[in-house]
Amino acid sequence: MSVPLHGTAQRYALLADDIVEVVEEIAGADEFILKGRVAAVEAGLAARLGAAHAVACANTTGGLLLVLRALDIGPGDEVLVPAWAEWPVLSAVVSAGARPVLVDVEEDDGALNTALVENAFSPATRAVLTIAAGRPLTDAAGRLGIPVIELLGTRSETRVSPMAGNLTRVLALRPEGVLGGIGDAAVILTDDSRVSELCRTLRNHGQDLRTRFLYHHIGYNSRMDELCAAFLLRRLPELDLLHKEQASLAGRYADSLRPLQDVRTVSEGRSAAADGFLIRTARRDALQHHLAARSVETARPRPVALHRDPSVRRLAVVTAEYPVAERLAAETLVLPLYPGLSPETVGQVADLVVEFGATG
Repeated sequence: MSVPLHGTAQRYALLADDIVEVVEEIAGADEFILKGRVAAVEAGLAARLGAAHAVACANTTGGLLLVLRALDIGPGDEVLVPAWAEWPVLSAVVSAGARPVLVDVEEDDGALNTALVENAFSPATRAVLTIAAGRPLTDAAGRLGIPVIELLGTRSETRVSPMAGNLTRVLALRPEGVLGGIGDAAVILTDDSRVSELCRTLRNHGQDLRTRFLYHHIGYNSRMDELCAAFLLRRLPELDLLHKEQASLAGRYADSLRPLQDVRTVSEGRSAAADGFLIRTARRDALQHHLAARSVETARPRPVALHRDPSVRRLAVVTAEYPVAERLAAETLVLPLYPGLSPETVGQVADLVVEFGATG
């Protein structure tokens, strides 16, 4: 048995004909950037995820930066971010000219701790950026009068709560996700028409889509291309089925691992923190070696809490210890989970984890 972490070679081998057809379609249409297919992806995802507006862009980091700029966040401002987060979260805030403020996270899913968010709030705080914005966090931010920017993991395309008035989402559409993609991409979801319009302008060097070479702002090249959009359009009708399949596989992992004492799942493995099934164990490194020796590929999602990186201390406000972020960085491991992975293979991987657990 050999089990890759993301299975992209296996998944995309079955989509080769679709990809070739998409390339031929775009070449024949002579439409390459921000045309009709991009608009169709935006409309489809906005309707599916319950947002008034969707803005397609080139990648997740660019999407976060566009939202920060559209919210007028820049030099002198602070943004509260999880101490256990991917580097792009930090770099987007710094690129906007603002200062990240690290806040510790929840044990169950790695999202920002709401009580600590309120404690960290200052007159300079302009927004909260997190990977999983639950109702308590959006309510707390509403009381503080600041917006929430939520980064949706690639496995969250259909498992999202309703939009809140102060919430803007950035949905990652990487090849590893449920929907997949031929290249990097992201979509910004918002109910705020002003934020939507500014993001559309900023992604295109500050131009609108009506008058070329009329620049309203200093913007960026963060545009989704028609090739990527055409592929996503072909996949979008299958999204519910793909998500149902993956949820079933996640349930099989959770049921198999639930009896273990020293290996546990993170939010039943559905955290937005990882492309795969996320588990925790104090013997993480030993478990990873155990699985690698049996040809099962795994990953450490964020092996270092941000405050432990010396460069972060120069860029961010680091004011306290972050015990939960430390534990998550030391204990989390991502198991393979993706559409096309057979239930039998999931069962075999789970059995190997159970086998390891019995040696403790």
